[in-house]
Amino acid sequence: MKTIGLLGGTGWSSTIGYYKLLNELVAERLGGYHSAKILLKSIDYHDIMVNYGINHDAVSPVLEKELLELIALKPDCIIICCNSLHKYYDMIKSKLESDIPVMHAIQLVADHLNANGLKKVLLLATKFTMEDGFFAKILEDNGIQVEIPNANERNKMQEIHAELMHNVVTQASRDYFSDLITNHKGLDAVILGCTEYPLVVDHNNSILPIVDPVYLQAVTAVNYALDL
Repeated sequence: MKTIGLLGGTGWSSTIGYYKLLNELVAERLGGYHSAKILLKSIDYHDIMVNYGINHDAVSPVLEKELLELIALKPDCIIICCNSLHKYYDMIKSKLESDIPVMHAIQLVADHLNANGLKKVLLLATKFTMEDGFFAKILEDNGIQVEIPNANERNKMQEIHAELMHNVVTQASRDYFSDLITNHKGLDAVILGCTEYPLVVDHNNSILPIVDPVYLQAVTAVNYALDL
C-alpha cells in the first residue's frame, strides 16, 4: 500500500473528516484490520486564513514551505485538505520541483461533473472562493455552468463557516443550507467547495445531488494507494 500525504489543519475540523474517510475507504476495500497509510502535516492555519483575499503574497510562501516539508517526508501522493489553497497551489506548484501526484480537488470535481453529465451547478464555498472566481473558472473552462449564491447568502455562509472552523455545528446552520439549496432552481448538482461544509450539508438536507471534493480526493488517493 502506498502512503498518502495530507496537508491538513486547514482547518482542523475538516481534516478529521479526511482521516476518517481515508481509513473507511481502505477498510471497505481490504477488509480485516486494514487502515490507510497516512502522513499528516498539520499546519497552523491562522496566518493563511486571515490573508485570503487581502494579501496573496502572504499565503503563497507559507503554502510552499509547508508543502516542501511534506514532500520531504516522501509520501506517494498528496491531498491538500482545503479547496481555497488550490488557488495558491496552482501558483507555486512549479517551484516545488516534485513529481509526487497531488489530488487536485477542483479538477477532480470538473472531471466528475463531465463524466456524469452534470452541466449546471451551484457552488457553495467560502466567501473568498466564491468571489475570487478561481474555482468557478476551472469548472467553466471544462464546460460547466456555475451559479454562486448572492451577496447576502455569501455573507451568511461566511458566518457559518467561522463557526464550523471551530467545530460548532448547529441545526440552524443545516437548515440554512437546506433552504439555500432549495431556493436555487434548475440546477443539476451542488458542489461543497469548502471542506467544512460536509459537516452541515448531506443527502438528508439537500434536494440536489451533492458533489463533495473531499470524497473525490479521498477515493482518488485510495485508488492510487491500492493500485486500483
